[in-house]
Amino acid sequence: MKNYLFPNRYKTISGWVFYISLVAGFYCWSMDFFDEFLVVPVPDLFGQTGGQNAILDELFTIIIIVSGLIHCFSKEKVEDELISKIRLDSLIWSLYVNYGLVILATIFIYEFLYFTALVYNLFTILLFFNFKLRYNLYKHYKS
Repeated sequence: MKNYLFPNRYKTISGWVFYISLVAGFYCWSMDFFDEFLVVPVPDLFGQTGGQNAILDELFTIIIIVSGLIHCFSKEKVEDELISKIRLDSLIWSLYVNYGLVILATIFIYEFLYFTALVYNLFTILLFFNFKLRYNLYKHYKS
């Protein structure tokens, strides 16, 4: 059977990067720092920005997604069928919860705040999956 998981050695460092960048990214967003730092020339594919853009938000987005994926999908020290089942169940649970929140946001949130909720949705699926997976693994190892 093909295994698409990352090696176990990446789990710890990617977890640190994921959580630190998640907190730092949220802080920068809440303090409105994204428009002030790292303004660089960018390809102007659609003629919207005049060729300049503050890329800090894009960098945080890429770092959070990549580190979150590596952290969530790194092998455990002992990766057996039960761990795979726990991983799959956690992923399914996180998808249900995440898309339930998207439905609630669609019903109750409007205009630009809705767009903000959808941006958060990029990261919450990784966050929910990671929390659920780590909690279920903790219960498994404790028993």
